[in-house]
Amino acid sequence: MNLEFTFFLYYYVGLLLATIFLSRFIFRKYIGFAKRYNLLKSSNLRTTHKGLVFTGAGVVYAAVIMVAALILDNLDFIEFSNFSPLVGTAILVSIIGFYDDFFEVSAFNKYIILSFLILMLLYSNATLPIIQNLNGFLGIFNIGFIPGLFFTYFVYLSIINAINLTDGIDGYLAIFSIFFFLSLLYNNDINGYYTLNSVSVIIIGCSIIFLRYNFSKGKKLFIGDAGSLFIGFWIATFLITYITSAPTSKLVEVYSIQLENIPVIAISMISIPVLDTIRVILVRISNKKSPFGVDRNHLHHILLDSGMSHLTTSLFLTFINWFNCIVIFLIEQNFNSEVLTIIYITMSLFWYIFFEYMKRRIKN
Repeated sequence: MNLEFTFFLYYYVGLLLATIFLSRFIFRKYIGFAKRYNLLKSSNLRTTHKGLVFTGAGVVYAAVIMVAALILDNLDFIEFSNFSPLVGTAILVSIIGFYDDFFEVSAFNKYIILSFLILMLLYSNATLPIIQNLNGFLGIFNIGFIPGLFFTYFVYLSIINAINLTDGIDGYLAIFSIFFFLSLLYNNDINGYYTLNSVSVIIIGCSIIFLRYNFSKGKKLFIGDAGSLFIGFWIATFLITYITSAPTSKLVEVYSIQLENIPVIAISMISIPVLDTIRVILVRISNKKSPFGVDRNHLHHILLDSGMSHLTTSLFLTFINWFNCIVIFLIEQNFNSEVLTIIYITMSLFWYIFFEYMKRRIKN
């Protein structure tokens, strides 16, 4: 067991270093490409940057994943060939985001395309199980194939949208992604999901290099929708796998997790992006605006307006997110899913009130 752990530790470290080297090379090439074709992100009332910034750098993530899928599939314990529908869909999602970074695509048309890709993936792909059983969450067990198909599709689209909204300030999405994929490394490792862990390490490595360029003054890059949709797709994939694999997960045995509480733990991993999404939609509807519009009502905008820097804001929001998750994880053994859901909602309401207080204080 120790030899196996040591082997995979070396594998993950080696893959991380290789990803850092490769992504650094491709990011540098992308900057030259962006300069040549003026792939710029102009500033407006909503944005928090000034001057000219190159965007669309999220395609670098997709490029690195594609290279890794070709090379690592030769390893006995990696199954990228079975994951080709997932990898292919993720790359297509990134391409859609890249197009949207430079040519305005309405939210309706964008989500129609994403809906088609996700439904086709779920219907035809045996690698990613559909959520057909909630294992007693709120008293719900088997929900069947068709309801499960559309429920999983809804989860996919909701998570992608929530993560997409985090790409509003420097560092937030990359820092959040690093913490998220680190948190699931142990769970996927003990369950033998080495391909998913390889994806985690690749995204972590790309995010580390991206942070350098995201905070750079001379070679500043934005990840754009090409990256936020791509990362959102993988976060949704990991959370859906976390839920569907729960009945056979070794993590459930190790920590005596109640199966009915798995969905609450899963959503707590993205509690702040979910809170931000719901809050923004409610604010826009109350102002009689489209819930898919753009504005400066996000949580990170409130913190920036209070005087925080981009880095401090990113770290603060990520800290709150994992504080919520850790609390839910530690107390879940003492409550059923109904009570745990109420506790989760209460925590979310607390942070909602906290940010509303900050916003009003800034206005005053």
